[in-house]
Amino acid sequence: MTRPFRIVVLATGPASDLGFNNMINQGRIGVSKALNIEASEYYVVTGEEVDPLLRDWVRDRTVDFVICSSVEHSTPCLNLAKEFLNTSHTYFLVRGSGAVTNNTIQITYNYASSNYISGYLAGLESKTKKIGFLSPGAAANNNDSFVYAFWVGAKHAEPNIEFYYYNIGSYLSPDATVRATESLINDYKCDVLADTLDDFSLGNTVIDAGLKAMGTNGFPQRTVHGENVLYSYAYNWTKYYLPITKNIMYNLDPINAGNQIPNAKWYADFNSNPDQNFFDLDFSVSISNDTKKAVLTEVKNLTDHQRKDHYYYCNTYLANYSLPYNKTTGCISTAAFFYINAPLEGMTYLGLYNISIDEVKPSHSVQYSISIVSGILMLIVLLMMLGIGIYKDNPSIRSASPIFLNFILFGGLIIYLGGIIWVSPVSTHQCNARFWLVTLGFTTLIASLVVKNVRIWLIFDNPELKAIKITNYQLFPYVGAFLLVNVLLMGILTGVGDLRMVEETGIDGIGKYEFMKVCKMNSQGAATLYTILGYFAALLLVGVFVSWKIRIVDIEEFNESRAIANTLYAISFCLFVIVPLMVAPQEKQSETIILCVAGLFITTAALAILFVPKFYRVFKYGVQGTNDMFKSKKPSNVATARAESASKNSQSSGTRTNRRGNMIDDFSDDSESSVAPPPASVPATGVTGATILAEFTDDSVSDIDDNETEPIENDNEDSPPSSAPTTENN
Repeated sequence: MTRPFRIVVLATGPASDLGFNNMINQGRIGVSKALNIEASEYYVVTGEEVDPLLRDWVRDRTVDFVICSSVEHSTPCLNLAKEFLNTSHTYFLVRGSGAVTNNTIQITYNYASSNYISGYLAGLESKTKKIGFLSPGAAANNNDSFVYAFWVGAKHAEPNIEFYYYNIGSYLSPDATVRATESLINDYKCDVLADTLDDFSLGNTVIDAGLKAMGTNGFPQRTVHGENVLYSYAYNWTKYYLPITKNIMYNLDPINAGNQIPNAKWYADFNSNPDQNFFDLDFSVSISNDTKKAVLTEVKNLTDHQRKDHYYYCNTYLANYSLPYNKTTGCISTAAFFYINAPLEGMTYLGLYNISIDEVKPSHSVQYSISIVSGILMLIVLLMMLGIGIYKDNPSIRSASPIFLNFILFGGLIIYLGGIIWVSPVSTHQCNARFWLVTLGFTTLIASLVVKNVRIWLIFDNPELKAIKITNYQLFPYVGAFLLVNVLLMGILTGVGDLRMVEETGIDGIGKYEFMKVCKMNSQGAATLYTILGYFAALLLVGVFVSWKIRIVDIEEFNESRAIANTLYAISFCLFVIVPLMVAPQEKQSETIILCVAGLFITTAALAILFVPKFYRVFKYGVQGTNDMFKSKKPSNVATARAESASKNSQSSGTRTNRRGNMIDDFSDDSESSVAPPPASVPATGVTGATILAEFTDDSVSDIDDNETEPIENDNEDSPPSSAPTTENN
């Protein structure tokens, strides 16, 4: 030969499968080392891919020996061998035992004997007397004769053994193998399991379950998994590939023309001759010497007798199969053996395993944690609302309008409820409810804060220092308008957004046969949701702007603007952090945790900033007390300026006016006008904090003013001085 000898091995799976294909590859490597063959190649192909891969090489005589390792490859390899029988020198090694041509060699090995010995050991080792098995089945062009061989071995060792088995439908289907193995362990309590599959998925699943596996796929599993494997047998393909390759190399050498070695049919099995023994057995140290001796004795019985007399061919369990063929001996023929497919009495066939798609549910710990925290916060909010009802006459509470405070707290209550719904089991109703609750809650909370800030701005930041009457009932329609916009947008989202629950696969790293229930909407819904977020952003920007405008208010009790501003700043900051996180790829559970924790934090921070100082002042100064602002007669700069401006205007008209500048009536629901009739007398001193308090309540001054009113002189010298009796409110 003018070029190096070239071997091509065809396999159905990667050499890394730690199973059948790995041992095929080990045989190739063993031959290549022994004969110094450098052109040795391994390909993973299906039956349909054999012809396209080999045709040009065979035609051009660039390949010498093709090992078609799987039954799946046999037919296409034989077809190529027949087509190029007289035009190419390529030899094909195929699985099977039919007729051969001059360029084909056949090899088969005894599945039955290896499975019989494995079953024999399983029957001896099972503690529950329940064993399981997985096989490819008819869907993979494989009958269950070898399943029967395993069962009859176990039955021979332990007559009372219970046997359960599944067909997988393929030699290599890890997902189905794992699920079926779990079923045999959990549902049928099998403690010893085996298979005739290509990989070790069954063994890994058994080990993960805390049991000891059996290596029955031809790979020496104990070399990898040690004492986690009870027993394994390994295919030694080198013992057969090596002499076959030597014969081919001899026949292809021109020197040996006319003296070629005829092709043979090779049969691999247990053999008393070590050089021809195909199965290498390896036992765990946990197996007793008596058990090991019993197994090896059974192996010797197989090697000492002809195959037709082996126990798996000759026994009473095969009466329905053997009698039609051999009524004298009661033994089944080899041909008839391969047609055993229906389970025998005592074999429990569980059918072809169909993988069910399982739901992956969110972590219960996340659901419970967020729900419990939300529930506790809801209870705290309810206690706050009760506290506002009890202390509504306290100046610290009255200055902030109790009705408005309860409205804000109600918004927080809705948000907390939305948090509980958000982590509850997903359904179409839940998907819609959580968006409705959270958006309405935030709109109620934020809109109330913004409107309260606007009122403070209008009162304290008008250039003419005119008294302005703005009552709570005048503000509620604005909050209602904000809520109406929210309702309209959510109505659009619900109506055209197709917001619903769907079952998603291939997300968050879940398995191929797992799904998660998630909420989804169409593009119109997403656009509407972005509009809602933009609406919130605009509302926050207005609130931040107004809070900045009224930062100069110098009365502590009425300077809620600082608390409101801090709240709005905190919300804005959180949103700027959250939005980029949500845009980035996230697992659904991570997304839920971020949203819920952020929502709880924003709401709790807002309510704490607003209400903790108020209740602190209530408990510090007493039920009817407040801080020094309301106890002293220290004038408010803004209110005094208003009174002086109004006083000057009254002088020009000859009318005496109260230096309070009618600020009491600014927030009173008792008057239809923004300016009340001039009082009988005006105070001689500046406007006190109690006067300002009236501007933020719905009560008249007589309910809150503990200061004396004293007459003052009219600045107009042409007018006679007037006075009024001193009055004192109790």
